[in-house]
Amino acid sequence: MSCKKTSPIESIDSEPISSKIAKDSISFSINEINYSFNNTNSIGIGNSQINIKAFNDAIPGRDYAYNTAGKFWYGDKDSTMYYSMFGMRSNINQEAILKIQFNKKYKTTELVKSFHQLIPKNQSDIFKPGKQSFAIDFEKENTREGVVLSLYTQGVSLSSTKPGFSIYLQSHKMDIQDNSSFEILKVEHIKDDKYLLEAAFSINLFDQDEKLYRVEKGFMRKNINMANNMASF
Repeated sequence: MSCKKTSPIESIDSEPISSKIAKDSISFSINEINYSFNNTNSIGIGNSQINIKAFNDAIPGRDYAYNTAGKFWYGDKDSTMYYSMFGMRSNINQEAILKIQFNKKYKTTELVKSFHQLIPKNQSDIFKPGKQSFAIDFEKENTREGVVLSLYTQGVSLSSTKPGFSIYLQSHKMDIQDNSSFEILKVEHIKDDKYLLEAAFSINLFDQDEKLYRVEKGFMRKNINMANNMASF
């Protein structure tokens, strides 16, 4: 399985952060129902293999990404997917939980070891203004980098990735986000390594039965720390 780490470890500044810093918030609508989130409840970083393919036999000296359907599944030997994630709980419906993840491929030699993870020296390559791609096969083949959005609400789990329970049992449609957009509008420097990120988005979410839930009028405001490789102050 992909390696995940969720850790709130973070250095604390001795001086207060400027009061001009906006509070983290995300809002959007689905089928004319409005959702808003402003309570960050999780942050994390992690790694996973990329360009994962099936092999009949285990490869000596390597860890497989998955072992399913009688196959061993491995990614490229010299590359790694790094991701930075944060989760937020709705301030209206406490059962609604949203997670947004930013994924980027690296040559493994470009990363350094920290907290049992491989991380970039900073996150500036991930959080750049402009249109973002969608990692639609995350936790499956992992051929694409970009944004992943997942939502749990009213007992239903939705995701922007390809529907399916595993790399073996999944939809093989690759055009599921062709009419979607996630654009980082600005990355504003606050102080030191702290930045304020704003983004607008419209995106397709799916349940396991491939039912479509269209997200419209999405807007995100998030404080990030470039140096500490965590998606929060």
